Amino acid sequence: MQVMSGPVRYFYLRNARGPEDVHNWPPAIKPLEGPDNKVFTIVRLYADAAGWRAEGGDDAGNQPLDGVPPLVLTRRTVLGLLQEGKRTRADVGLLGVRVVNLNAKGVEYVTHLVVHALSGSGTGISRAPMVVPIEAMVLSEYLEHGSHAEAQLDLRLSPTEYASMPAFLPDDIILRGARQAINETFQSTARFYTYANIAKHGISLEVEAGRVSLHGRVDLDTAGEQARAALLATPGVVEVADHLLYLEDLKDQVEHALDAKGIENVAVLVEHALVVLRGEAPDSKTRYQAEDIARGIPGVRGVVNDIVVTSLQAAEK
Repeated sequence: MQVMSGPVRYFYLRNARGPEDVHNWPPAIKPLEGPDNKVFTIVRLYADAAGWRAEGGDDAGNQPLDGVPPLVLTRRTVLGLLQEGKRTRADVGLLGVRVVNLNAKGVEYVTHLVVHALSGSGTGISRAPMVVPIEAMVLSEYLEHGSHAEAQLDLRLSPTEYASMPAFLPDDIILRGARQAINETFQSTARFYTYANIAKHGISLEVEAGRVSLHGRVDLDTAGEQARAALLATPGVVEVADHLLYLEDLKDQVEHALDAKGIENVAVLVEHALVVLRGEAPDSKTRYQAEDIARGIPGVRGVVNDIVVTSLQAAEK
């Protein structure tokens, strides 16, 4: 699943009336620790080109947007699981939604639903809260209830597929598991860094509403691929945002930048974001120009200029 850019958080749903029937729900909100999760009794969804816009509240009014009434979600919302287009015996209840502030522009869209299996489904699936992508939600039909109609929602997930979805876990627990997964992955694979080297190069993990963000530097693209795979297999991880600086790419960027300025016969080596330039230049101006170009590439920590000026060599002869 593609990671939508922007801050993420949860809108937890609580019962409008009566006691809570799900253990430890809604979760405790810690404003100083982030993300800025909220608790509501309803979430309104508005369909547009980018997806389902979300607004949380405690007023059950429809509040149409551009004349179109919203799809209103509450703790009473029940979704069936579909297998080969047919409803199974499994039903899940809604606990909340996960939203992204798309491109940090102030409009939030649903990325996932937080649901739990209802008793009596007869499928043997776990009743623990699970996080499922909004793309799995389908509107099956409208059901008449006296003078009003309610949408019948389903999930295009079989019970087996549902069981493979990420479990809902607090971010601090996800972070502990993510760190362990990264440590084990890099320590057990000799071709990549040991954990000591990972720490030395400043690789770090952040977790926000189930999104694990990778920051730091690695030499090879394959190292990032292995890290992402390990994280996606970690309990509770909803998605992975890769912000790593790949030194393999850094070498290509320096080479392309030199080529764009017509600087040839210069070899580029990169180790730990330190760029080494070797080769020949026709004059001192070109030699220092190459160094300035390399220093200007984002992520370069330093440049060792071992370029030989051919005009000086000729003069010495």
